[in-house]
Amino acid sequence: MLLLSLAFAAAMAAPSPYEGVTEPIQQAVIGSTVAGKIKAVKASEGERVHKGDTLLVLEKDEEELNVAITKVVAENTADILSAQQKKTTFERDYKATKQLFDNSNSVSEEQVWEKELNFKTAEAELMKAQALNEKDKLENSMAKVQLEKRIIRAPFDGIVVKHHKRIAESVQALEPLVEVVDVRRCRFTSYVLANLAQGFHKGQDVSLQLDGAAGPRLRKGKISFISPVVDKASMLRVVKVVFENGDGSIEPGVTGRVLLP
Repeated sequence: MLLLSLAFAAAMAAPSPYEGVTEPIQQAVIGSTVAGKIKAVKASEGERVHKGDTLLVLEKDEEELNVAITKVVAENTADILSAQQKKTTFERDYKATKQLFDNSNSVSEEQVWEKELNFKTAEAELMKAQALNEKDKLENSMAKVQLEKRIIRAPFDGIVVKHHKRIAESVQALEPLVEVVDVRRCRFTSYVLANLAQGFHKGQDVSLQLDGAAGPRLRKGKISFISPVVDKASMLRVVKVVFENGDGSIEPGVTGRVLLP
């Protein structure tokens, strides 16, 4: 306890603090790529969600019907089976006729040509039936994609912090619908005078003093980025520090400073 108090006092006495602000590394304002009406909200504000969890759902009855219809069509292989049977029959007929022609004079060459034409036509019809079935499968896949567009999912593990729309409200494509943040890992961004920033390097361990209602709080972090350019107007360089916040005790958005040894 004494060591912690001494460390905190030393940090407070650091001669050159660099002001900045914290933010979550992962945060997203999520919208839909299609217009529609909100049917259900699956995750409330403040609820923790995992990547892929459903956040909200737009009305999707028409899309579900389209998926069901295209699924039935895609799974119907009757035309392929019929074409296969027809091809097999004409192939046998052609081979038998050709054998007779090769071994005897009981059939004419014109009859062989006719049997071969029937076989080739049946073969082409089978290929056409198979191609149409592949097209039906692709249409079913497209229908599933359209259905999925009406389901808004979490892009990463995090907490729902805000809903912009309520159930039964209409939404436009790309309109903000829900915000998700992951506060377990945060970033501190500071703007440092160019000449002083030379004392920092990427990967360097630093101490952060972050403001709070009950007083400053200390965190250890690692420099993840130093801007290679200097802002001409202010002569400042951006320095970013990543720090762990697994307990969520640091509220992203609070201000603070980097403490130099």
